[in-house]
Amino acid sequence: MHLSTPQLHERLRVFRDAGLLARVPSWWQIQQGSTEMTLYVVSDDATAEEAYLGAPFGHPLARQPLILSQVGLDHFRTGSALDVRLASLVAHLQLTHHRGMPVFDLQAVQTHPGGLELLRRELEDMRAGTSVRGRLRRGLAALILARPDAYLARFLGDDGWIARAARFDYPTAQEEGSSMPPEFWSLTSFLAYCADTYPAEREALPWTRLPAHFAALAVRRVREGRRFGWFMQARGGAS
Repeated sequence: MHLSTPQLHERLRVFRDAGLLARVPSWWQIQQGSTEMTLYVVSDDATAEEAYLGAPFGHPLARQPLILSQVGLDHFRTGSALDVRLASLVAHLQLTHHRGMPVFDLQAVQTHPGGLELLRRELEDMRAGTSVRGRLRRGLAALILARPDAYLARFLGDDGWIARAARFDYPTAQEEGSSMPPEFWSLTSFLAYCADTYPAEREALPWTRLPAHFAALAVRRVREGRRFGWFMQARGGAS
């Protein structure tokens, strides 16, 4: 889904009003940034594999169909998440353990009116099992995560992740002990990076240069020599 400039400004108003985003990038800039960020998002920079160890379906390959059943095709999107449905973001956060506070995803939720409140209600329903969907996702979490209750509890309460997000109290990657590059740690830092780094219009790059341009963006993580911990585990190797 392509978001127009007015749509981007409206979705990101919450962060502009809070002083967390000075300039809104173009959709073309966001696509370039998404390409560069993808290998980091699907690596163990973002996913804490130790949180799945011992769960019946904790293996990287075993858990994907269960998560896909709740998130849908949005499960395969790895960019800004601005084109991801709110319901998909909620399901993703319910069933996927992140390395530290999931700042990027929480900020994506925050771009939807009432998004954080919906996430809170869905998590409380999941923990209490008061609806069919809540009970289903609680059961799935028990199959996927080693300690699902402890993980879900971190979202709730006056100092939980949702309350902190509502206060714009977002930690840095360093504070959370994440190896994720700071420009990809949060949605706001990612968008600022996009606005400052990439050509704003597609016409700035000739068609003949586009394949090489996007290929270079896509393999930045490889050039840095980083390994894929979860991928090695999926193959039966060491992370």
